[in-house]
Amino acid sequence: MKALLPKSIKGKVSLIIGSIAVASGLITGFYTYNEEVKKAKEVSKEKVRLTLAFSKSIRGYVRETLRPKIYELMNEYKCIKEDFILEAQSSSFLTSNIFRSVSREFQGLTLRQVAFKPLNPKNEPTPVEQKIIEYFRKTKAPEYTEIVNINNYRYLVSAFPVKVEASCLMCHGKVENMPKAVKAIYKPKEDPNWKVDEIQGGIFVYEPYEATLLRAQLSGLIKGGTIFFVNILVLGIILWILNRYVFSPINVLKEHADKISKGEIDDRIPVKGEDEIGELAKAFERMRISIKKVMDLLK
Repeated sequence: MKALLPKSIKGKVSLIIGSIAVASGLITGFYTYNEEVKKAKEVSKEKVRLTLAFSKSIRGYVRETLRPKIYELMNEYKCIKEDFILEAQSSSFLTSNIFRSVSREFQGLTLRQVAFKPLNPKNEPTPVEQKIIEYFRKTKAPEYTEIVNINNYRYLVSAFPVKVEASCLMCHGKVENMPKAVKAIYKPKEDPNWKVDEIQGGIFVYEPYEATLLRAQLSGLIKGGTIFFVNILVLGIILWILNRYVFSPINVLKEHADKISKGEIDDRIPVKGEDEIGELAKAFERMRISIKKVMDLLK
């Protein structure tokens, strides 16, 4: 171990400070990087959770408040010819359209409202969604959040189950009982036959996890790298100050001490500053003068 250490104090101090600079820079940089990634994951989860809560709230409002009120108005005002107003009474239609408007603020998020035997074929669940719906059926879990792999690309997925209510059967029961407006739009060929209290589907929110992670990693690398280099710079400045005001003056004194030991006593020892090194230089200079006087007397 001793063989690896420099012999000079300057070398030892430089090695120690350099090691501290690299180690502390790496540790703080790595910590910052990990914190940035962790924070991005939490923000991502919170964003998905809020979107899911937003969707759940809209669906609840349509079913509990808006749809009954529209029916009340339709019964009161006989001039309304429609038996079902999709834009106001369909929780799925309303949720997807409102989400489309606000999704500009949540870039990258995708909302899917899927179910087995849907009116709109686009709302058929994917294999991944089918597994999650089956998970809801088996476990009765109120929510699901996980990172899933879809076509070799990771997504943060959050979902909640959709349980069939009695009011759902008007559109998702038998074709003969469906409102004319629904039949005109979707043209169903067979009865969906949803059953009350059965988990028929789910609301899914997707966020591209790879993109989120990549942004976080890039930000973490930049911040961590900045901290690392600032650390190196600060300790480098400290080393430069030590070299200028301690090591260099000591080297000068060492060189003059060597000369004096060889009998070369004519060169004056420079005194710079009033600090401890300066006082030491003065003492060396007084010693040189004393030795010179003695040697002059002996000649």
